[in-house]
Amino acid sequence: MKTNTKTIKLTHKERISLITDAVLTSLFILIINFLVFFATEVYYSTHPDWRNALIRFGNSLIAGNHIELWSWSNGFIVMMAALDMFVLYIRLFMHYKRIQEQHIIRDLHYIADGNFDYTIPYKLLGDDQKIVDSINILVNNVIHSMSEELNTERSKDELISNVSHDIRTPLTSIIGYLGLIENKQFTSEEELYKFIHVAYSKANQMKSLADDLFEYTKITDKDFNKLETHKIEMKAMLDQIAAEFDLEMDEMGMQIHSKTNFDNLIIDASPNDLARAINNLITNALKYGIGGKNIYIEGFRVNEKELEIKVSNDGEKIPEESLNHVFDRFYRVETSRNKSTGGTGLGLAIVYEVVNIHGGYCSVASSDELTTFTLHLPIKHGEKLEPSRHEEENQEVIEDAK
Repeated sequence: MKTNTKTIKLTHKERISLITDAVLTSLFILIINFLVFFATEVYYSTHPDWRNALIRFGNSLIAGNHIELWSWSNGFIVMMAALDMFVLYIRLFMHYKRIQEQHIIRDLHYIADGNFDYTIPYKLLGDDQKIVDSINILVNNVIHSMSEELNTERSKDELISNVSHDIRTPLTSIIGYLGLIENKQFTSEEELYKFIHVAYSKANQMKSLADDLFEYTKITDKDFNKLETHKIEMKAMLDQIAAEFDLEMDEMGMQIHSKTNFDNLIIDASPNDLARAINNLITNALKYGIGGKNIYIEGFRVNEKELEIKVSNDGEKIPEESLNHVFDRFYRVETSRNKSTGGTGLGLAIVYEVVNIHGGYCSVASSDELTTFTLHLPIKHGEKLEPSRHEEENQEVIEDAK
């Protein structure tokens, strides 16, 4: 929350009180001056030696005893005038300080009434500004904590709602087909096997949801999740993952291609989590890259700190309005919801969290030719990658969406 500082604008009543205080203080000072002047005149009239010594001191201080500029009355007036101005300044300064404190107290009461989006905007001098800054920091921290708590509660509600929705659909089918079998409402053994197959497929879909949900919860649980890193030879890992999908590619009439711009690159990462993330991207390309014939897995060493892993497919383009939401939990592009993909909507959210806990970030781009998901990973564990300016803008949009 940004605070636009400004000086305190006094009300009409506060200005009148300052002027009144100045006038009364001036009158009081004049009375004190008169009494002091009268008392000293009486004293020095009976002690001329002290009076003459003071006059000589003033002359030597001002004119070096060459010209007699100093007189008792002049010296007294100059000395008392300086003291009077100092006293008047201190008096008005303290009065103004009390007015500032009253404004701060009113703002504190305003914040305490529930207006937590407000910060005290005044620019003050000295320790008062430190107090105001401390209050504003405290308010910002409270707002941040409340916002995180609200987001957590909202996330829990969304999680329950989405899980309930995604469980209800296959569960309804399972119960329906098992009910048909229970009531012997099938006309042939072939139809019986069909009912069993559908129920089995829907049960697997529920298991996939449960597995993804457990994986996502484990990764996002800060207390549970402790990243165990190992040395990984990335070219071998990418080639192995690509080989594991050969059978599925053949069944779907597709090809998978793997290439890197390095031969022997060792990084610090969690092999199981990283493999899960890359597998999810490939599985996502198989399910939603409608019309595609090729999937590309590419590894690029950007510099001594960063590795990029790209998973691309030449299938159907992701709509522009969906690009900033693809890493959201349970989010699926609307066109894919109407297809029998069996997706849980957690695959890419898991990818995002895996890369995030490794200190990297994700990006996505989609055109009529290629849809590309890019994982930006630090080569050494413990380092944190920062997106470039363009990527940072996209990353902020993704973070806001999440």
